[in-house]
Parts: sequence; C-alpha cells; structure tokens
Amino acid sequence: MQTLLKKTRAYTLLQADRKQKRLGHAYLLLLDDARNLRVALKTFAKLFFGAEQSDDARLARIAGLIENESYADCHFFPEKNEKFVVEDAEKIAEECILQPVEHEHKLFVICGFDDATLPAQNKLLKLLEEPPKGVYFLLGARSAYPVLSTVLSRVQRLEIPPFDSAEIAQCLSREYGAQFAQTDYELCAVASGGCIGTAQEMLFGGAYKTLVNDAFELCLGTPSSLPVTVKRLGETKRKKELLSLLALIFRDALVYKTAVGGKNTVALRAEINRIKAVADKYSARALMDAQTLICKAEREVFFNAVFPQCLETLIAKIYEI
Repeated sequence: MQTLLKKTRAYTLLQADRKQKRLGHAYLLLLDDARNLRVALKTFAKLFFGAEQSDDARLARIAGLIENESYADCHFFPEKNEKFVVEDAEKIAEECILQPVEHEHKLFVICGFDDATLPAQNKLLKLLEEPPKGVYFLLGARSAYPVLSTVLSRVQRLEIPPFDSAEIAQCLSREYGAQFAQTDYELCAVASGGCIGTAQEMLFGGAYKTLVNDAFELCLGTPSSLPVTVKRLGETKRKKELLSLLALIFRDALVYKTAVGGKNTVALRAEINRIKAVADKYSARALMDAQTLICKAEREVFFNAVFPQCLETLIAKIYEI
C-alpha cells in the first residue's frame, strides 16, 4: 500500500513542506479506509522525519521504530481499536512540555480522529491554537464531517481520494501474490469503491463472490421479483460496495453493447456471459441513465437514506427506462 500512498498528491505536499522547511504545525490526513488509516499515518510520519526512504542506518532505524510505534519523538494515540478521549488529550498536553529526545521536532499522531469524542476534540483544540515550540500534530480521519470546524480551521488537509480499481488490484497482487487468483483481485478491487481495506476484507471473507451474484440478481431481475430480492439484500453491511458493483455492471454492459473501446475493456471479464445478458436486457439509454441514478443513490445512502427503500427505488427506475 505504501507504493500507492507515495504516489498521492497528499504525500507530495507533505514531502515538499519538509524539504522546503515549512512544515505546518498540524495536518489532517483524510483516507476513507479504517483498516489502513493507521498504516497510512505511519507512512506519513516516516516522511515527516525524513525516514521514508534511505540507506542511512540511522534513518532506517527511525523508520523501523515508527513502524512499531516506539520512536521516542513520535507518539501514537489512541491505543489500537480505541477512541481518542479526553484522557488521551491530557496525556498529549503533559508530553508536550517535555523536549524531544532525538529529533528537533516531536510529532503526535492521532488515528480515527473522526471518532474522537467532542470533549476530546475541544481539549486538543487548545494545543492546536497555541502549539508548543517543536510540537507537531498529524491527525487521521476517514471523513472531515465529524471533526469540529474549529479544529479544521487549524489544520492543513492532506486528502487521499479513492484509488483506481486497477491500482488496487495491483496492490493486492503485490501483497498476496499467488495466494489468490488474479480474477479474485480484480473483482474485489472493482467492488471496493476505491478502498483498499474494503477490497482486503472482501478478499479474505470471500464476500465478493456473493456480492457479485447479488448485484447480477438485481440487474437481471424483474419488477415482480424486486421486492423479495430487496428484502433479502436490504440489510447488507456492504451497501457502498453493492452500489459500486451495480455501476460497474451497467458500465460493462454498455461497453459490451456499444463496443466502445472494444469488448476487451470490460472490467468483469470473468462474468462476460452475465454482462452480455445485462446488455441484451437493457437499452443503451437505460445503461447510461443507470450511472446517474446510482450516483444519486450513493449520495442518498451517504446521508443516511433508508437503504432498502433507496435500493428498490433505484432498480425500479432502471427497469422502467
């Protein structure tokens, strides 16, 4: 994953700030990937200390200590699988008083700041408003929405957008090699919504095969079968991934139907027979309009729309086109 992170604009921005000696006192790293957020924060922390890539034994040692969360001048909060609370903010305030041990700077890395309690955010805000000399902060969050506006006004954002499915598939292939088939990597990647952590969870849980079947059942169903299908799928925990797969299936079907770019550009090549069935079932207009409707549904789900109702309305509209 570090290979992908180092190609992002967020990484380039922090790298430039460090090289030009203009580091901001606080950064907010935004990555919608709970599984890998802490991994990303470690990658950026190494960059902060100039230990991201070096043959220098001293810097290699620092990178190793950061990876193990044991570098004296880089403190990680909260404990893994815990929320950032007032007690954590108080510990940071106490630690800020002490001088750095090895480096000229001291970095506090806070993971899952979007889950931090409001009192804890307010407590940290005082440090962000008047940071002690040599003290820096790297906050990590999946989304900026739960973060107090007063906190947001005092940090520089480093936003990592969703990754391309091809990049995720390559990342999985590098990470797990021959442990899975390439088609498995590709299916998980396209169903992940641009999130590597989601792709990993689907890969190891085997959920992607079931999800693909569910998506095709919706695409190839009928108005009379829709209520029963939605009742079964409406409580899925993978709402985002299901909608992403629906968008991909309709996109592939449009490519197959119109041969734009050639049929070999179909992403779900292992499902070519079912893609052909979807292409035969719908008009080109319906396949195009489906993308707009799915985007609208994704926004509604993001803002907590009732998923079963949203899903049934979406598919019913596509059937009617």
